[in-house]
Amino acid sequence: MSPSATFPSESTAAPTASFPEVHIPSDKKAGLRTISLYQLQSGSASERNLLLETCMNDGFFYLDLSHPNFASLLAFVDATFNCSKELFNYPPEIKSLFDVDKISDLKVNGYKPKGRNVVGNGKDGKNDGFESWVLPRNGVLQLSNEPFPHPPVVANHLPDISGLFDGLSSAAHVILSSLSDSLSLPAGQRLEDFQGLNRPSPDILRVLKYHANSNTDIIPQTPHTDLGSLTFVFSTTPGLQVLPPGVQQKPGAYSESDWLYVEPRPGHAIVNIGDCITLMTNGILRSALHRVGPVTGCAMPERYSMAYLMRPEDQTVLRALDSPLIPKSTIGEDVVTSGAWIRKKFKALRGQKDAGNFDQILTGGRGILV
Repeated sequence: MSPSATFPSESTAAPTASFPEVHIPSDKKAGLRTISLYQLQSGSASERNLLLETCMNDGFFYLDLSHPNFASLLAFVDATFNCSKELFNYPPEIKSLFDVDKISDLKVNGYKPKGRNVVGNGKDGKNDGFESWVLPRNGVLQLSNEPFPHPPVVANHLPDISGLFDGLSSAAHVILSSLSDSLSLPAGQRLEDFQGLNRPSPDILRVLKYHANSNTDIIPQTPHTDLGSLTFVFSTTPGLQVLPPGVQQKPGAYSESDWLYVEPRPGHAIVNIGDCITLMTNGILRSALHRVGPVTGCAMPERYSMAYLMRPEDQTVLRALDSPLIPKSTIGEDVVTSGAWIRKKFKALRGQKDAGNFDQILTGGRGILV
């Protein structure tokens, strides 16, 4: 089902200003570790240990997809990038028919225009500089009867998008299964048990277009942690920033100069742990604080990226799982379900006053925004 409208057979993007290629200074590159998906699949004990150590200390890593087994997955990545550029080329009156805030309260389908989210500390009235379009795993893979309104461009690319969802869901399960083994989680309490491959879930693919901006002093995106379990990011342009593990993430304990840039790497995804995994392991595995902004001293070029955000099923209670390696939760009455946490997080991102503690929600409990 799609809103009634006349869709142009093709659209032409408005010309954008020419920006020089962005290079990250060597001292500003984030030294992320690399995890081989092939080695994890093959049962490598050393790779499993490296994954656990990385998720405990860093929360971010490169996932190496360069093995020939994943050639089709990388082809789906490229095809979906092409789809996203066509999506953003639709005129505003068409994109507005698929407004994400009107289609779903969980924000699992539809379009967000530039400027709807807050940036900075959320108190200075500044807004973001990107458009985004969300595609639901349930709709793409027909896992539920939920309405899935979408424009013709998406319909034309459904085989590629479906292939991408299948490939990344399988990769996520390899990662979650490895972490479950490392944490001695029993059957029914394993991380992958809450995100069935063939069951409905609130997983989404979010494609983004950051608009070019010649101002070298623009405010980066609000620092935040992701709300789900795992996020897979693909981009060809620098912009993603992280705080290194050694930086104390408390109010006033870090400065702008501490942020480091994640360099895009061909044949790799950038993966990070989200809040739900942190809550379910009582902080053993850490959700990673990050944001997007221009490289220091450089203008923001037009930047496309996409993120597959994997989330536990809505009814999952976010409390410490049953393992001798995970300390018992002290969260008490603050325990929430995955669905409730998603709603809280989106209210905070939109700057809504009824979101609760804006700072705590956006930063996964760190409370570091100043």
